[in-house]
Amino acid sequence: MRKSIINSIALFTLLTAIVLSLGFSVNGLSKVKCSALRIVINEDSPRFLDEKEIENIIKQTNKTLFEEKLSRVNTNELEKKLEKVASIKKAEVFRKITGTDLAFKGQIVAEIEQRRPIARIISGDQNYYLDSEGIKILPNDNFTVKVVVVNGTVSERFAIDKLLPLVRFIDKDKFWNAMIGQVFVKQNEELVLVTQIGDQLIEFGEPERIAEKFRNLKALYQQVFAESGWGKYKSINLKYRNQVVCTKK
Repeated sequence: MRKSIINSIALFTLLTAIVLSLGFSVNGLSKVKCSALRIVINEDSPRFLDEKEIENIIKQTNKTLFEEKLSRVNTNELEKKLEKVASIKKAEVFRKITGTDLAFKGQIVAEIEQRRPIARIISGDQNYYLDSEGIKILPNDNFTVKVVVVNGTVSERFAIDKLLPLVRFIDKDKFWNAMIGQVFVKQNEELVLVTQIGDQLIEFGEPERIAEKFRNLKALYQQVFAESGWGKYKSINLKYRNQVVCTKK
């Protein structure tokens, strides 16, 4: 009986200690202030914005960030502000607490995925990248991406409505992604492709029947140029349905 009473007292004491400890911990957590901001950019992501630039956007959005309790920081607001930036595809912002109840530290972590461009448009005073969704991304002097360059007479409407399907096709095909380096848009909105191998100009015509034209061009490379060489022709015309016209030098 006495032993049972002693055990009960010991259990009660232990439970009381745990409850008090939890109470102190919860009380400590509620008082933790944001003392650090950490930016994590996806390692496979382009870097139109670096960590410092993203940090500045967050600090401008919440000017009292390091004065607030961590629990009061509006992470949803920060995510929305970041995702309004054209080059940012996705932002996840969350709170993180480190340390012990004697020295809790609060941190805001922002994980960033930036948009991957598939073409760069340079026409007149226009200079921007396009991603696969047709989102415009302004260039950064400290960062460049190797993509198809489009120049000539290129309106924004034409770039998004007509050119985007073409550069999507090139981007998804390893062969054409390595082969096509430039697209020139004539005033009549017909296209000329410039390859990175050989010196032929490819008269593509209007950006239509895209898969068919590239299929015919690949057949020409594989069946004719593979045997006769690349240097005999100065131009290749794909404008006409079901035929490829080559002009000798």
